[in-house]
Amino acid sequence: MRRRDHTVTFAQEGSRRTDRIDPATVSFWGALDLTEQEALESAASCQTFAADERLMQEGSPADSVIIILEGRVMISVDENGRERILAERGPGELVGERGGLQVRMRSASVIAIERVRGLVVTTESFSVFLRAYPRVLDIVESQLYNRLTQDQAGYRGYCPRSPQPLSGQNCTVLLTDIVGFSSAARTDGDRRVIRDALYSMTNMMLRGIADVWSESRGDGMLTVVWPGVPTATVIDRLLKGLLPALERHNSTQCNPSCFQLRAAIGVGPLVSDAMGPSGEAITTIARLVEAPLFKQAMDTSGASLGVIATSFVYETVIKHDRSLTGYCQLQVDVKTFNGLAWMNVLGTPVSPYSDPCAAAA
Repeated sequence: MRRRDHTVTFAQEGSRRTDRIDPATVSFWGALDLTEQEALESAASCQTFAADERLMQEGSPADSVIIILEGRVMISVDENGRERILAERGPGELVGERGGLQVRMRSASVIAIERVRGLVVTTESFSVFLRAYPRVLDIVESQLYNRLTQDQAGYRGYCPRSPQPLSGQNCTVLLTDIVGFSSAARTDGDRRVIRDALYSMTNMMLRGIADVWSESRGDGMLTVVWPGVPTATVIDRLLKGLLPALERHNSTQCNPSCFQLRAAIGVGPLVSDAMGPSGEAITTIARLVEAPLFKQAMDTSGASLGVIATSFVYETVIKHDRSLTGYCQLQVDVKTFNGLAWMNVLGTPVSPYSDPCAAAA
């Protein structure tokens, strides 16, 4: 097969690679050998994009990946109506790769800074390619991990602007926890897909809320919403925004990349410093999310999302909203917390720990 002229430079870079190449130090295309390059190119179409054109739109379906051949693009997110630039990508780099790893929604936009030419591959074809060339999957996961730890977005959290310091004001606090995140049934690659999906869901759920702070807790996200935003709004976003996104994710995943989520919500006075908000309200929801009866309900139901709320949130918000039905009271005795809470399990049941190979046998 005659190779296109525009790939010669990258092919030469690839031919110089050794088995000890570090994917973090070279471009995606440069990390591939000639056989891998040719196989990927055969599944791609070469397209040209004008300066300022959007190659990918945040929140849209992740239906393709692009290897940049010429030009540069910027990666950005919309934060409360303002565009925040996260990174730039140039020749030889891969964009949209999370779609090839089963993440079905764009977590950021890709915009051409100048005229760009690239190899466009559908996510379906890219997934087939990765299965045929598992070494390339390792490269993609390695480079994705490096990007997540280096880019501004990463997993440090979501904060569209610097809110005013807290000095004891009542805030709504939300803690999400991924069920069985460290299960031996999951690989590090599975966990990256899950974390990326949860970060994207949380980002979209909080869109439009001005004063909010959110950070990764490893196997979940802690979110604090400043006074002035009703707790009812946070619950509404959780059920009408995050839950549907979670179910869409699970409907497209093969186990064990689908997941269940436990969410605890409360209200209380917080203070903040350079490290972020703190206070007893955060400690309380950390105890609630670990409640044994709550965990048992999630295991028994297999529900996509479980919600547990403090008695205060139930009595002042949930109880008075006729659309919020199905909550039951439970006793929680976890570490220093001993008291009552209200829980509900919602969404389509999922089975994140089943072995697809065993199920097919």
